Amino acid sequence: MEEQNQDNQNVWAGPGAGGQQGQGQQHSGAQNPPPQQPQQPQQQYPMQQPLPNGTAVLVLGILSIVTCILYGIIGIILGIIALSLASKDQKLYEANPQMYTPSSFNNLKAGKICGIIGLILSVLMILYVVFILLFAFSAASPDIWDL
Repeated sequence: MEEQNQDNQNVWAGPGAGGQQGQGQQHSGAQNPPPQQPQQPQQQYPMQQPLPNGTAVLVLGILSIVTCILYGIIGIILGIIALSLASKDQKLYEANPQMYTPSSFNNLKAGKICGIIGLILSVLMILYVVFILLFAFSAASPDIWDL
């Protein structure tokens, strides 16, 4: 029990005391701050900012998928705009990736993928509409093709 009390005193005595009193060291209760280490100059980057059109590309890509059912024309326009903005922002990001947030680059990639999907679906929708119109006209008047 006496050894345990000494151990507790050692813990509470502070650094350098070692549980022994009167060895030329006086414990004032305040710890000395650690010695200052020379600070090395670090390369300073400004605060990371989002890509200028990252969210816009994502919104346009999603809208190009949604609007592909409107005969495909609106979806093609939105998909092309999304892809052109995405390529511009991707060049910005590749030039200086430390300047932009990773989440905005992820939005850019997702928007680009959605734009590609919307563009493909819109082209397929236009081809479908053209096929349906040709089929409807050929069924309505078979004499057109007999020229």
